[in-house]
Amino acid sequence: MMMLEFHKHFNRRCYAALYAVIALLVLPCTVSADVLCVQQEDAMAPCSYELPRDTIDQLKIDAGFGWGIFSGSIYNGDGMHLITRLVVSMEPIHDHHHMDMMGDMHVMSHETKIHEIKMNLPPLTKGALSMALPAEDAPIHDFKWEVVKVYGYAVESK
Repeated sequence: MMMLEFHKHFNRRCYAALYAVIALLVLPCTVSADVLCVQQEDAMAPCSYELPRDTIDQLKIDAGFGWGIFSGSIYNGDGMHLITRLVVSMEPIHDHHHMDMMGDMHVMSHETKIHEIKMNLPPLTKGALSMALPAEDAPIHDFKWEVVKVYGYAVESK
């Protein structure tokens, strides 16, 4: 009796593992094996993954810094992907006048930092871009910045 119970549990585990392997092998051809899903806050939304580099090239961003906020507008020129997240590299630019005013009271960072900006920007759509800077970066007036990664998912064309 105990051996029969063991076989039932063993078979269930084997089948579960087999189904998981089959599910991985039957992934859609549009998603390669090296694409990892980024868990969305909204469980009903499709899985986000890193989009190709040419998606970054199709973005049109008019943004800047002021009062501790990075903000502006963004246009998603990619007709196939909804954008859920940008990864932005920001390197502080310090002018000498501002550094002299701060004196030794604040040692200002010169390190490049990586920030993420969440959004929900459909294909061929213009939207707003906004991110509060961390407190230690708020006194910095300008940054050399660039989008280094874009995450999102493919949407059906209408």
